[in-house]
Amino acid sequence: MRRLTILLDGDPKAPHQARLAAALQARGHKPILVDAPEVADRARAEFGQEVERVDLPRLWPQPLRDAVVSRLVKRLGAQLVHLNYLHPGQLLWQRLGLPYVATAWGSDLNDLEFARTPAHWQQMGKLLCGAAAVTADSQPLLDRAQLLAGPTPLHQQLVLWGVDCGHFDATRLAGEVLAWRAELGISERAFVVLSPRQTLPHYHPERILRGFAAMKHGPDDVLVFKLHGRDAEVPVQRQLSELAAHLAVADRLRFAPPCPYGRLPGLYAAADVAVSALEADGVPSTFAELMSLQVPIVASHLPAYQAILADGRALLFAPNDVGELAAALTRLRAEPALRADMTRLARQWVLAHADWQHSVDAWLALYREAIG
Repeated sequence: MRRLTILLDGDPKAPHQARLAAALQARGHKPILVDAPEVADRARAEFGQEVERVDLPRLWPQPLRDAVVSRLVKRLGAQLVHLNYLHPGQLLWQRLGLPYVATAWGSDLNDLEFARTPAHWQQMGKLLCGAAAVTADSQPLLDRAQLLAGPTPLHQQLVLWGVDCGHFDATRLAGEVLAWRAELGISERAFVVLSPRQTLPHYHPERILRGFAAMKHGPDDVLVFKLHGRDAEVPVQRQLSELAAHLAVADRLRFAPPCPYGRLPGLYAAADVAVSALEADGVPSTFAELMSLQVPIVASHLPAYQAILADGRALLFAPNDVGELAAALTRLRAEPALRADMTRLARQWVLAHADWQHSVDAWLALYREAIG
């Protein structure tokens, strides 16, 4: 197998970048992380892989910057770039003529939650047109990418950010579950509702809190928001605490601190149900992880979710309908048989369609095609 040298250019804080870099390194390839020292640290600390990183010059005049980066790329022997979390600054690679695979995320192409200029979308269309391949985790995202690209047909492929089902296996996590419940002050009798997505405004955590407050509770039931260690979460956490006091559920509110990827399975498995309330999204890897752990999912009814959450694998609610969300939570709390049926179907689907190694296989195939 020919060893590939791949630049990974994406979100400098995303754990997914660390997962992908570590997986490529473990297979004998040479990933190089672009402007992402935190991701390199995570790849080493959480996945046991020493991954090379490179920092590019910033705020230089474009011709000089392009020339310096071009020499750097040649010295590194980079054969292509994998772009994650797309932005116009990545047009650098198109100017340099280096082939690239572009993986689009909901936040990149979402024109509902984020105000962006026509010039921004024009540049994004140009970036997509120059890609050797465009991947995304849902068909609506691929359709949006093609819309931005205009008449230029994109080489598209649906690739989920899969899950290591052996790692996310509830049968081996009893000790970790007890540790998380103890750390968060949750009794063994409590019904736990978890918000595992980012605690930021466009994830609508306030709706989750209102839905929880409106559901039928037991005496020890709690709502847990997972924090991801981003500065923008601080004011949102304060606002949620104030709202919880107003709704008379302050004693039921918990915030799980940022944690290494290795501790996520225990936190997720400590939940009795998980909630996602976005109005626009792709398919988060969080869903596959929860489904592998057999944690029931309640999510807003979005086109992107149909392939993964359909056919009884989750309960869906209208994105802005707090009453419908509360009803879904109440129903799941009252019907353990329904929870068991949903999670059995969900685990089966993930095992068949969302294995992490298959995701890595798909990207490697696209890398080779792009180089060829």
